[in-house]
Amino acid sequence: MPALGLGTWKLPKPQTPAVIREAVRLGYRHFDCACDYGNEAEVGAGLASALQEGLCRRDDLWVTSKLWNTYHEPKQVRAACERSLCDLRLDVLDLYLVHFPIALAYVPFDVRYPPEWVFDPAAETPVMKPIEVPYADTWGAMEELQRAGLVKRIGVSNLNVSMLREVLNTASIRPAVHQFEAHPYLTQERPVRFC
Repeated sequence: MPALGLGTWKLPKPQTPAVIREAVRLGYRHFDCACDYGNEAEVGAGLASALQEGLCRRDDLWVTSKLWNTYHEPKQVRAACERSLCDLRLDVLDLYLVHFPIALAYVPFDVRYPPEWVFDPAAETPVMKPIEVPYADTWGAMEELQRAGLVKRIGVSNLNVSMLREVLNTASIRPAVHQFEAHPYLTQERPVRFC
């Protein structure tokens, strides 16, 4: 995995294809994406442009995406991954992460995509709608994605140490990556030490 990557969170959709193409031209090879960022189709357009122009080969790129909270039920995991692949115009992801250890009620693609945090944003009082899905079940569906060749590696994001231990104790395929925020204002010493 290239040590330096371009995060695509908050990239405005209209500028995203040009930003991605220019990033590839400047030497970026790692792109951190997610369904929830709402711009994977535009990232895909930028990557396709760079590849078509011969700025790099697909094998030179590392593209990460993330499973959103509303797709934690095992029956939703593959469709969510395939949607990201389609939007990114790729046949395989280099890394696919479970974005958060929070299972929320399913929102179909044709109702709202990306589905965001609240179940019904038009409701008088919009709220999150948690559901009970064991993380081990979601992780098992992630393992199936790797076995099916849709992703090269799978990983987790935003877990605390006890949750990470639980995954490690039950996983057939260990997480390749644990992505979480860490910097001088949020040192996260315990997860950093554990990892």
